[in-house]
Amino acid sequence: MRFRALNSKDFQIYTAGNFFAMNGIWINRVIIGWLGWELTGLASLVGLLSFFIFAPTVIASPFFGVIIDRVNLKKFAIITQTIIAITVFALLLLYYFNSLTIFNLCIIALVIGITTSADRSTRMTLVPRIVEKDNIANAIAVHGINFNSARLIGPALGGILIDSIGFNLTIFINFTFFLCMPFALTLIKIRDREGKTQKKKNIFYEFLDGARFAYNQPIILKACILTALFSLCARGAIEILPAIAGGIYNQGAQGLGQMLAGAGAGALVAALYIASQRSNDPEKGIPLRVYVSSVFGFLALIGLGYSNNWYLAIVAVFIIGFCMTINGIDLQAVVQLELDDVYRGRVMSLWVVLVIGVAAFSAVLMGLFADLVGIGSTLMFFSILGLTLFTMMLIFNGKKN
Repeated sequence: MRFRALNSKDFQIYTAGNFFAMNGIWINRVIIGWLGWELTGLASLVGLLSFFIFAPTVIASPFFGVIIDRVNLKKFAIITQTIIAITVFALLLLYYFNSLTIFNLCIIALVIGITTSADRSTRMTLVPRIVEKDNIANAIAVHGINFNSARLIGPALGGILIDSIGFNLTIFINFTFFLCMPFALTLIKIRDREGKTQKKKNIFYEFLDGARFAYNQPIILKACILTALFSLCARGAIEILPAIAGGIYNQGAQGLGQMLAGAGAGALVAALYIASQRSNDPEKGIPLRVYVSSVFGFLALIGLGYSNNWYLAIVAVFIIGFCMTINGIDLQAVVQLELDDVYRGRVMSLWVVLVIGVAAFSAVLMGLFADLVGIGSTLMFFSILGLTLFTMMLIFNGKKN
């Protein structure tokens, strides 16, 4: 069996519950975004809702990483998933009784954003504690397939449901999706935390201790640098696809949807590929395909900015999505395989910040540059910057070795 991790009954149950939870997260983004637009007709407030959903990941993830390394992981995961479900149910009640305003919608988005920031680090810490150690890399790849399948299915399903049955039933269905994960978690067993129990310190010092551990582990440090580099120079392009679709190719919402689907398709193909590659013994160190995909991801930015052909642009976005996922899943697996349970929550929360936080910062930079010099020139600049920093990293690493 290529997906050896699925030999574990507990991981099968977890994967099934997580499939519904992941789709629920993507459906929820569509629901909140459309409700924000219907309530105000202001793009700025729609953007503010997105900020409330994503910003807590950058700010709160390090804090939650320390908490995760302290508490009962299974109970914490059940609590976070239940809070998300309750918040979605509150959204349903507010909408049903015509009491929804942009103010309380912002509060709902913020609560979901904070809870989801805890949930991301929790899931990354939980997966290695469900399967046997030899199957950790394969389990991470299967988890990536789950995430990227939902990335394709969730937004499309959310739009179809809203259009065909309305917000009330769509929000209720989404609520039932979120109930699946806490129920699944009650059915599974996770292994006890391994490693020496550390004396509890101030939360800030515990996070610094985790960061120091990551810095002193050469493979983890290298994986984190590669993650940050790709997030800075390539991932940000995915976040400004609306500007690319409209500003370069004069495409509307349908064109944006095609671009997002192209990126999602590339990500799903990459996740399936990595799962097949990591079906045997775990690969040690950083695989060659991470370096190759980094180069192709940077080069695809140039094609996206200067192709002047819509179909080639879709291909470029597909390549970026593919390379982004190769980097994301492989580098996460590299870090996970180097960790013991004592530091897992803190280090993985730091990794989440590098993936999401740096990409968000990159999107802001790309947007500012695009307003000044144009979108095509901006993508060219970040492509050259990525290739330059990548080459410098390889040279420095070669001298160090």
